[in-house]
Amino acid sequence: MNDFLQRLRERKLVQWALAYIAAAFALLQGLDIIAQQFGWPDAVRRGITIALALGFFVTLVLAWYHGERGAQRASGTELLILALLLAIGGGLLWRYTRMASPSDAVSTRHADDAVSAPAKSVAVLPFVNMSGDPNNDYFSDGITEEILDALAQLPHLKVAARTSAFAFKGKAEDLRKVGEALDVATVLEGSVQKSGDAVRITAQLIDTRSGYHLWSEKYDRKLTSIFAVEDEIAKAITERLQVQLAGENAQSLVAQKAVDPRAHDFYLRGLTLLAARAVAEAVDAFQRAVTIDPDYAQAWAALAEAQALLPAYGATAPQMAYTNSLESARRALALNPDTALAYVAQGMVYSDQMRWADADRALQRALTLAPGDAEVLNQYGQFLDGIGELEPALKVFDRALQRDPLSGISAAIRVQLRLLLHHYDAATATAQMEKLLAEHPDSLFVHRAATITYLALQRYPEAETQIRAAAMLNGADPDPKALLVRGIADPTWRVRAVQSLETSPANADFPRDGIVHAFFLVQLRERDRALAALEDMAVNRNSTIPQLLWNSAFDPIRDDPRFKAVLKKIGLPYLSADGPGP
Repeated sequence: MNDFLQRLRERKLVQWALAYIAAAFALLQGLDIIAQQFGWPDAVRRGITIALALGFFVTLVLAWYHGERGAQRASGTELLILALLLAIGGGLLWRYTRMASPSDAVSTRHADDAVSAPAKSVAVLPFVNMSGDPNNDYFSDGITEEILDALAQLPHLKVAARTSAFAFKGKAEDLRKVGEALDVATVLEGSVQKSGDAVRITAQLIDTRSGYHLWSEKYDRKLTSIFAVEDEIAKAITERLQVQLAGENAQSLVAQKAVDPRAHDFYLRGLTLLAARAVAEAVDAFQRAVTIDPDYAQAWAALAEAQALLPAYGATAPQMAYTNSLESARRALALNPDTALAYVAQGMVYSDQMRWADADRALQRALTLAPGDAEVLNQYGQFLDGIGELEPALKVFDRALQRDPLSGISAAIRVQLRLLLHHYDAATATAQMEKLLAEHPDSLFVHRAATITYLALQRYPEAETQIRAAAMLNGADPDPKALLVRGIADPTWRVRAVQSLETSPANADFPRDGIVHAFFLVQLRERDRALAALEDMAVNRNSTIPQLLWNSAFDPIRDDPRFKAVLKKIGLPYLSADGPGP
C-alpha cells in the first residue's frame, strides 16, 4: 500500500484529478450558456457530460502511465488496456451524439421525411386574454397575429402559421409536444390585459426541447403605442434567435404609423372573424376600420382579401365582390406598396377571373415580400394547381405545410395532388384523407376535397358520406347532393341524378360554377352536356375552381377537340415564365 501511495504522489494523480474536475466544471458552465443560445437538444448536453466523465478516467490512466518521472515504460498489456478505454469512451460519445438526432427529430405531419426542427424557428401561441371578459379574446388574438405576421417577414426565421399555432388555444399542452407538432424549436407565449386605453402585455420565449426560458418581458403602455410594443417583442425574439435583420427590417418589423385605436380595434375584430371564415362579418369590421382611419393600409389589404373570399362563403355576386376587392387592394398599395396581403387579394381575384399572367405577377410579388407566409404559399400553390403545373404546385404546398403543418386546406390539396401525380396509391390516399377528416371534422373544404378524392378512387359510399357532411356544414339539404354520387355509382339512378343536378334548388350552386357542373355531368355519362357546360364557362368565365380540370374525372373527354378548345380559350395550361416562385 505504501508503494502504491508513493507511486500516486510521484505521478501527481490527485492533482491531475482535481485539475480535470475544475476544468470540466468550467467547460460545462460555458457550454450550458452556448446550448441555450443555440437551442441544443438535451441529448447533446447529456452526451457531452458523459464524454467528460469518461475523459476523467482516461486522464487518470494517462497520468498513471505517463507521469512526471516518465521512467516507466508501458507494457503491451498496459497499452492494450489504455487503447480499450479510449475505444469505449469514443464509442459511447459517438453513440450518445448520434442519439441526439432521433430523440429530438420532428416529423412534419404531412412531409415524407423526418427532419429536425431548425434552431431559428418559433411558434407564436395565442396570448391569453387576462381582461376577465371573454368577448375581448379578439384583442389578444389580434395582437398575437400581428406579432406573428411581423416575424413572418424574416426569410431566415421559420414561423408557424396562425392556423397551426392557434390550434393550441386554451390547451395546456406540454411545450415539447407543441414543438414536435409544429416543428419549431421555440415558442412565444404571453398574455394581454386591456383596461380602457391602457394595456399590459407579457411575453416569454421558451425552448421547446429543454423548457428553458430564453427571454421574458412585461410592457405597460397606452393603446396608441401598441405597435411599438409589438415591434419590441419581435425584435427581442430575432435577437435571441440570432436572426439577422436587413434593409428596412433593421429599423422596424411593425409599421410605426399612427393608427386610430378605434380603427385598430375593428381591424383586430376582423382578423378573428376572417380566421373563423365569418367572411361577411369580417368585411363589415374591416370596412368600419378604414372608415375611421382611411390611411390604414393593412386594414385595406385585409378588407381586399375578405372581399375576394365573399363569393365562396355567401351569396355575394362575384363580379361585385371582385371589383370591390381590387379597389381595396389598390387603396392599400397606394398607402404602402409593400403590403403583401394586398397582392395576395389581387392574385386571388385575378385567378378567379382567369387572368393568369396578372395573378402570377401579383402572387410572385407577395412571395417576394413574404416568402415564409403560409397563406401566400397556399394561394400561390392553388394558382399553380389551377393552371396545370401540378408538380411545382406540390412543392409549394410542401413548403406551406412546413410553416402550417396543421392546415387542413393545404394538406387536403396535397393529398389530391399526390394522387393525381401517382405518388400515392389508393390505400395511401384513403388513409391520409381519413386522417385529415378526423383532424378537421368541421372543415367544409376538407369534406369537399374528400368527396372529390373518394369519387376519383371510386369509393362511392365514402364519397356520399362526405358530400352529405359538406352539405350539412353549408346549411343545405344533403339528399339531392347524395343523389349525384348514387347516380355516378349506379346507372339506375343516373336519370334522377341528372335531373336533380339541373333542377334541384339544393344543387343550384353546382350549375352556377361551369367547371363543377361539367365535373358531375361527365361522371354521370353526359359527355355532350359536360362539354357544352365547359364551352359556356369559357365564354362567361363562371368558375372559380380551374383545379378540377386536371382531375381524372375529365379523362374521358380530355382528348376531345371541344375540350382542348375550351382550355385554349381560357389560356390553359399557362406556363409561368419565372417558374414556381422565389
